[in-house]
Amino acid sequence: MSQPDFNSSSAAENAPSTPNGKTTIVAPIVSDGEHVELSEMMPFGPDMSPDKDIMQLARLGDIHGIEKLFQSGTFDPTYCDAEGISPLHWAAINNQYAMCQFLLKSGADVNKKGGESVATPAMWAAQRCHYYTVNLLLQHGADPLITDIQGYNILHLATFEGNIYLLVLLLHQNIEVDITDLQGHTCLMWAAYKGFPSCVDLFLRWGANVHASDESGFTALHWALVKGSLFCIQKLIEYGADRFVKTSTGKTPAITAEEMKTVSTWHKALKESGYNENGNAKNLQFPLSNMLLNDKRVFMNRFFFLFPFFIIWTMIMILSHMVVFAGIPLALCAGFCLQWFAQQLMDYAPSDMKHMHKTPWLAGVFSGSFFWIGLNWIATILPDTKAFVATFSTHVFTNLTFGVLYSFCAYFYTCTMSYDPGYVPKLSGLTQQKAVIDELLSSWKFDENNFCVPCMVRRPLRSKHCKQCRRCVAKHDQ
Repeated sequence: MSQPDFNSSSAAENAPSTPNGKTTIVAPIVSDGEHVELSEMMPFGPDMSPDKDIMQLARLGDIHGIEKLFQSGTFDPTYCDAEGISPLHWAAINNQYAMCQFLLKSGADVNKKGGESVATPAMWAAQRCHYYTVNLLLQHGADPLITDIQGYNILHLATFEGNIYLLVLLLHQNIEVDITDLQGHTCLMWAAYKGFPSCVDLFLRWGANVHASDESGFTALHWALVKGSLFCIQKLIEYGADRFVKTSTGKTPAITAEEMKTVSTWHKALKESGYNENGNAKNLQFPLSNMLLNDKRVFMNRFFFLFPFFIIWTMIMILSHMVVFAGIPLALCAGFCLQWFAQQLMDYAPSDMKHMHKTPWLAGVFSGSFFWIGLNWIATILPDTKAFVATFSTHVFTNLTFGVLYSFCAYFYTCTMSYDPGYVPKLSGLTQQKAVIDELLSSWKFDENNFCVPCMVRRPLRSKHCKQCRRCVAKHDQ
């Protein structure tokens, strides 16, 4: 990630470069299924037939062919070419898992550095997101802290590709999440620049320092603004990124956004996070606001749940005190205006409550309707005649039926709202998480269908991650 020239006319030209193209020297270049690092595979020489080219055999996964070469003494497992590239490099980058196993058992050097980028086989595999192969190499002693010629370790290289499962695997190898490259860039900065929100979220939840800066004073927030990823910017702000921090040349995030032409994204991220365009917090000003808004999430949850009670009561009062042809349109108008008022408060809500369906609003509509129906039955229906006994005696069955059904409905609704829906238990520590990951890797099930990255748990059958409660729920209603 090189320092961009913000005065340049093109934002694309300013951007820091990564593989492919971090500098003039790159890590294994991957362009398509056949071209890797070398622009073309070297043709077979006059004395090198296809069945004797160990690199080609490794790339294709021909274990029998390489075994014959080893037995004949033509090559040995530690062989490498003039660039230091070994057969294990080619097997790793082409995801030849069985070939990697064979070479490792035969004695291949798992930490052999080679190629233009002077990288290990694990680094080559990481550039292709082959995390099963990476795991195999790690199990056989691959050092995750080895760096290539540009100072990138395997975690940096994996971040460039944005594969969340490879990053989870590597983070459980006790790699420091804030480890830097030669220019002081952390993985969080790279993920922010590349525009990978899930990776940014993972690093932040793992404890990455949101205030860390590189040798030029750029923070992850600055790099996110260079890319212009809304969700990356918003996530960094949520985790407390300094909205006014300056680089070594005095550039704030606002100036960076202006020069990178991402001002609209910057302003939208600020708005979604509860700040105005200047980066200052937006606060509601009313009596006792400081006390009520001490916990904004709790206040918003209670407000959006209880406010429908008031709306329904207002509409009922209008309908009950006015003639029908005037009461209906006036009640609808009042309900619309009050709902519009509630929607304006969403500008001050947490970022994950910016839409009505992400608040308890609909639960409040049902609860408010249910409450006023019950109150009306008790206060109006039962004592409708001069004597309560007369009313009850003439409609005993009807009143009993309604009372029983109403009570059951209230009970079951309360249970639904308050009981544990069946959360998948969270694991207590990194050791348990790593054990689950290793088990899934060994059974070839380490994927989104079997592992939840936000919860770091194995997903049971029919389970689903609930974004509202931020937990995995077993047997979730699809």
